[in-house]
Amino acid sequence: MLLPRDRLAGGTWIGINELGLFACLTNLASAAEVAAEESRGQIPILALDQDDLATAMARVSDEVSRKTFAGFQLLLSDGRQTQVLEHDAGGVVLTESTTLVSVISNEHRLGELTIPGLDELEDRALGLEARLELLAELLLDRGERSGHRIFKKGGDYGTVSSSLMAIEPDQLESLIWRYAKGPPDEARYMDYGNLSRRLFEE
Repeated sequence: MLLPRDRLAGGTWIGINELGLFACLTNLASAAEVAAEESRGQIPILALDQDDLATAMARVSDEVSRKTFAGFQLLLSDGRQTQVLEHDAGGVVLTESTTLVSVISNEHRLGELTIPGLDELEDRALGLEARLELLAELLLDRGERSGHRIFKKGGDYGTVSSSLMAIEPDQLESLIWRYAKGPPDEARYMDYGNLSRRLFEE
């Protein structure tokens, strides 16, 4: 699997495995506070260690039923199907996305946040580069477009980095992963897609 690591807790919030399964995780602001046994950053790693989306969701559901984790939303996609698992106070809710574009945030469940301009991504004629440029612009929204601060500047929980990922169907070796090492209004996105070769190393 290919993913960044949190230097403090050792977990991650985004990643992909050698089968093309994509995972990302958000906190859940409305979740009840609990004394967590483990970092929720371990959840994407657990999911990406499975062979398919259904098995990954089942494995995560089992894990959160046996151990205490703070609330989160986990989005998994294999390019054909996208599902979101919401965990709060020991319970799980599994929702399947029925749209081409899926949006979650730490304050919004699937389908709750509308970002003006995002619907342009549903135009299948839109080229990949244009899609990435549009996403980069939308990720700088401080609430002017959607009423939700996607980009948070300053404070204790400001945006410290940003990722843009593109996976062509059945072409994982052509992975595009653009990563800004700092706030995306200051740091330039650099392409780390060449790291996809690590997915196929013995």
